[in-house]
Amino acid sequence: MPKKPDRFTKATGLRKRAEARLRITKHDVAAMPVKDVQRLVYELQIHQIEMEMQNEELRRAQAERNRYLDLYDYAPTGYLTLNSNGMILKGNLSACQLLGATRTHLIGRPVTWFIAAKDRATVFCHLRDLLATGVRQGCEVKLGRLDDAPVWLRLESVIVPNGEALHQQILTGVWDITARVQQAVVIEKQRKRLEREHIQQEREQLGFDLHDGVLQSLFAIGLNLEASKASIVEAPNRASGVLAQVITDLNSAMKELRTFIGGIGLDEQLEPDLPGSLSTIAASMSRLYNRTVQVTCTQGAAKGMSTAQQLGCLYIAKEALSNSFRHTQANSISLSLQRLKGNLRLTVGDNGQGFQLQDAAGLGFGLASMDMRAHRLGGTLSVRSKPAKGTTVVLDLPQARGKAQDKVDAGLKATD
Repeated sequence: MPKKPDRFTKATGLRKRAEARLRITKHDVAAMPVKDVQRLVYELQIHQIEMEMQNEELRRAQAERNRYLDLYDYAPTGYLTLNSNGMILKGNLSACQLLGATRTHLIGRPVTWFIAAKDRATVFCHLRDLLATGVRQGCEVKLGRLDDAPVWLRLESVIVPNGEALHQQILTGVWDITARVQQAVVIEKQRKRLEREHIQQEREQLGFDLHDGVLQSLFAIGLNLEASKASIVEAPNRASGVLAQVITDLNSAMKELRTFIGGIGLDEQLEPDLPGSLSTIAASMSRLYNRTVQVTCTQGAAKGMSTAQQLGCLYIAKEALSNSFRHTQANSISLSLQRLKGNLRLTVGDNGQGFQLQDAAGLGFGLASMDMRAHRLGGTLSVRSKPAKGTTVVLDLPQARGKAQDKVDAGLKATD
């Protein structure tokens, strides 16, 4: 079998043929006039310069091509070129890195080969819609990997222009969105946690409001009914008067419950100022429990208070008065509102049986309700009590503080 000529042999043969042609041309040149020879030399020089310029342009174009190839290969975004069937025709280094494959392993495989099985249908629909509409399409899928580190990708695809209908090519950008997806998962967990906490807070608030409002009235009504039961036979006129009062109080309690269910609440019962509201509450509870309350309010003590602060004071005062009426067997109960060094102080005291402070945790819902309300208002609640020495409940509220406090008050108003 004859051996194929190598590159050196081909170059040598080409040179010999060129030299032979030159020898023939020399005879022609020798016969030419000097003027024609000069013209020929000029044309050859022009041709040489043109060849050099073309060569320089080719080198420049090659350098530009190499630069664009580098930009393509080392771009931070992954790029894939697909055919209309989703087969990978070309890919840059970023795409190889994202898909976890070498370029050799990448070319000739369907792009779905690298996608998690549950998301392959998403990619099929993505390519189908692109080819059907010609409009840019995007989708998010999970990468099919064998290790435990999940990776999510964002695919954006367009049809390469000037392609034949039967040989359309698709350019697909590939981005790693794992961090964004993981962050979205964390945010969703936090949202659900905050939602659960909000529901729990609303339930607690509902319990506090019912306890501090309607349930106190119902408890007092129950005491009056219990007292009238014994006097029905012995003093029917007295029992009839008590029952009439009970009916009035029941109607009042039902009205309060209806307003509570309707979202009105105690804030609709506010007087033009806090002292008037406290007097109204004290008079109502005095009538329910058949005992009096001494009310003392310093003039201008409630000046500048927000509705939320007034409402909080009313709830705390009502709960403290109810505790004194129900638990202390006191015959002297007082309520005062005053300013101390610019701060507001609400005090409810009695001369009842008192209790040991270390046992306060077992006194039920009332203290927890008052303490919660004081904390939300930005104030402090203190309780002073000793056996046989009575009990004093003190709420201290700092003076209102501009727009920041207004926002807090608005939030409290919405919750209450």
